[in-house]
Amino acid sequence: MTNPVSYISQSLTKRIGGGTLLGVLVIFVVAIVLLFIQSRAMIRQEAFGRAERILENTNRRVEACLDEVEVATQNFRWLVQANMQPDSLLEYSRRIVELNPNVNSCSITTEPYFFPQLGRYFSAYTVRKGDSIVTVREGEYEYYEKVWYKTPREAGKPVWVEPFDDYNEGTLSSEDMIASYCVPIYNTEGRFIGVISTDISLPTLSKIITAEKPYPESYTMMLGRKGHYFVHPEEDRLVKTTIFDEVDPTLQPGLIALGHEMLEGKRGILDVKAAGIIYHCFYGPIPKAGWSIALVCTENDILGRYFRLTYIIVPLLLIGLLLMLVYCRRTVNRLIAPLKQLTQQAMRIANGHYDEHMAPTEQADVVGHLQNNFVAMQQTLDGHISQLQTINAESERRNRELAEATRQADESMRQKTAFLQDMSHQIRTPLNIIMGFAQVLRDDFGSIPGGEVENITDTMQQNATSVNRMVNMLLAAAAVADNHEKVECRDVVNVPELARQLETVFNNRPPRRIPLTIDSQVPDGLTILTNRDYLTKALNELLYNAKKFTTEGTITLRLRQDGNIMRFIVEDTGPGIAPEDHDRVFTRFQKLDDFGEGLGLGLSISLQFAQMLGGTLTLDKDYTGGSRFVLELPHEDFPT
Repeated sequence: MTNPVSYISQSLTKRIGGGTLLGVLVIFVVAIVLLFIQSRAMIRQEAFGRAERILENTNRRVEACLDEVEVATQNFRWLVQANMQPDSLLEYSRRIVELNPNVNSCSITTEPYFFPQLGRYFSAYTVRKGDSIVTVREGEYEYYEKVWYKTPREAGKPVWVEPFDDYNEGTLSSEDMIASYCVPIYNTEGRFIGVISTDISLPTLSKIITAEKPYPESYTMMLGRKGHYFVHPEEDRLVKTTIFDEVDPTLQPGLIALGHEMLEGKRGILDVKAAGIIYHCFYGPIPKAGWSIALVCTENDILGRYFRLTYIIVPLLLIGLLLMLVYCRRTVNRLIAPLKQLTQQAMRIANGHYDEHMAPTEQADVVGHLQNNFVAMQQTLDGHISQLQTINAESERRNRELAEATRQADESMRQKTAFLQDMSHQIRTPLNIIMGFAQVLRDDFGSIPGGEVENITDTMQQNATSVNRMVNMLLAAAAVADNHEKVECRDVVNVPELARQLETVFNNRPPRRIPLTIDSQVPDGLTILTNRDYLTKALNELLYNAKKFTTEGTITLRLRQDGNIMRFIVEDTGPGIAPEDHDRVFTRFQKLDDFGEGLGLGLSISLQFAQMLGGTLTLDKDYTGGSRFVLELPHEDFPT
């Protein structure tokens, strides 16, 4: 009888023997050669990506430094404008430098004779000298014609001034070249009265820009708006030399092209050839200041890893070929290895790993048929297991949904009961007051003084208004319940006139302790296309809430037009809304104070009115002086 193992071994030998060894060797060699060919492109691409990332990081560091200077200046701008006194200006100048390590110096300079008792000139100047900070009133010189003073005065806005030499004979000044962020100062009447100039030194900028170096021979440079070098490894080129100086367009067209690309604020990669060396230049703008940064790397730097890889790949290739020869010989000698794989897979199935399938084979021998039958069995078993798991998961999901539905139903019933109890209390209380006072007026009207009668009728009117408002809110809530569709906006509404009508209603609504202030920055004739009823109700609810919770201070309705957005802002000086209540302030039937007046419907109805108008209603969470709600109507609400 023939030994089955010997038969299978002979059958496998016929299929695997012969060309297997040669085929494996050919595939290995081809794969290694292709890998070697592609490695140059991959290393080049990776190097380019690394250089671009470093350039981006450099840009971000410079932007962050400039942002720090801008924020430091803007944070003190309002203090300066509000306290234009010599001693205050000296103190603010010093604090800007003290609080910001990257700031080299700062001056706060006023218009001629702004302080008549001090003469024509006044400039509070602070400069960092090593580890110390010196603050002085600058000596008299014609700083009104300096670029850091003229530029923001003429532009009428904050500007960055390119690096310049700040030396002035006879005055305290910085030893380094500086770039300045210059902010104009205006008085309350909008008249220009001076400049805050915050400076960062050129060495500081250079240190930030050159902090990261991708390759040994690479370097970073920065150009100003007119092409002057502000950062460059050759210091004799700084400020005085541009990228176009001493360049032959016929011999170095790439450098000329690079200069134009950088001055136009573009971003990209450009190859420049100089002195027989190819440089890859990665450049990008710094839009905030109008400058541009370039990272320059040589071809040898970029492909250095490729050249090192060559010395590694060739020996590895030879060693790999020898190992492959040995491996293939051993593989041919172990022709029945697939049986071991089937045994291992069967053990994994026995351990519960049903989803790790073997790949079917096209072999026609006994082992091939055995493997394909095993794969079919495993797939069938996995299908049944997957079906059971799906059924179990669906059952668990439905159980969770049922439990959640039960919880929501219980919560809905609880809220319904609580709402009915609260509504009954809210309506019964003013009705009892009205009925009590009505009985008093009926029984003792003749003996009640006139002033007290007026107080009683005012109280009855206030409580009647409260009852009427609650009824109207219930009707409004029922009318708009679950309605999220936009309404037709066919009413042409004059915004300032609407505000005056709201003011009249507000002032006539008791209590009358705090009037409404209208702060309008829109034209008197401004009209919008909307639904007058819904818009009026939404704004009345916001104003009612503001009046209810504000006992002292002010309530303001602000009208703002921002592009194609009409913004209504209701602002009060009441107790405000706690941060933990911000997310539930618009939830229907939610009262932040369970013992307070109201049904918890006002804000939710106002929000739904705003949405039906195609707009939004939001709570300004950053406002800390009370409460501020912002109702915005979008572009399509404006007539064209």
